[in-house]
Amino acid sequence: MEIKAILFDFDGTLADTIEDLVNAWTYAFLTKEIKISKEDYLLREGMNLLKIVDEISNKYGVKIVNREEIIRLKDEFYFKNHKFKFFPGIENMISQLKEKNYKLAIVSASPRKKLERTIPTDFLNKFNAIISGEDTEDGKPSPEPYLSAMKKLKVSPENTIVVENSPLGIKSAISAGAYCIAIATTLKREYLKEADKIVDNHKKLSNFLRLI
Repeated sequence: MEIKAILFDFDGTLADTIEDLVNAWTYAFLTKEIKISKEDYLLREGMNLLKIVDEISNKYGVKIVNREEIIRLKDEFYFKNHKFKFFPGIENMISQLKEKNYKLAIVSASPRKKLERTIPTDFLNKFNAIISGEDTEDGKPSPEPYLSAMKKLKVSPENTIVVENSPLGIKSAISAGAYCIAIATTLKREYLKEADKIVDNHKKLSNFLRLI
């Protein structure tokens, strides 16, 4: 296949932010006396944020009327306490892909304000499209986020690679018709088995992308 575009999830794929997000969600739910596990978030990563609130609160048998409050508290905690950093080699890898004239996109469930406040502008500018959580009606595992990115980039699924780290993101990419590479940064391989290819770290990801 001729690859024209490479689409990336952001949290846990390009940036080492998952621990900060888990801490933020944990804090927000604790305000409602719900003590969540790390897996409660990891297995729902990429989902529409309101649906995350619904699913986790339902799991613990607590009805939350103001779901937006939970998301607001999560965001406030994250912005005050996050230690944003890219995974090793990511900035160089993206620069190399850009030099090869691949069309690049970030496809994230995160609000656009979070992406713009935490990601360096010079890094964001390397991407031809940014799809945030507000840009689609349905989040992952729906194919809509990745299909929206392909539409913006004017590429077809058969010419597209998606890089993901979560089960719902993999489902979204596969259902959109793209070739999906999963990176085992946050979950073990057993959770990522629906992907077309699994790599253990970013060095192996970079090596694979150099070959396409």
